Amino acid sequence: MKIDLRKCLEIMETGHWFSIRFITANLAKGTGGEIRELSRVRIARSDGNNNTTAGKAAVVTKSMITRNPQHHANFTRNLETIGKQIVKVHPILITHINNAEVI
Repeated sequence: MKIDLRKCLEIMETGHWFSIRFITANLAKGTGGEIRELSRVRIARSDGNNNTTAGKAAVVTKSMITRNPQHHANFTRNLETIGKQIVKVHPILITHINNAEVI
């Protein structure tokens, strides 16, 4: 089964748990290209104080000041694992969601 990226984002935004496979990329550090597969994740939501559903700040600098991750500008999403870990993903690099290929 194949789905388009729009449907993939709709699945992610429901807040329900899903499985995902994506390619890592960090242009600032020049790293990535690895395939990661996470069997049970969901979108990490903010409570209005820049705290995600995992109870941690989305991005923290050395001075412990949180900053806006600008997900829409950078086209990224934070995912929460069962272990309350936060993983950042670029939706355009998602290859599969719930075992369906993303095209």
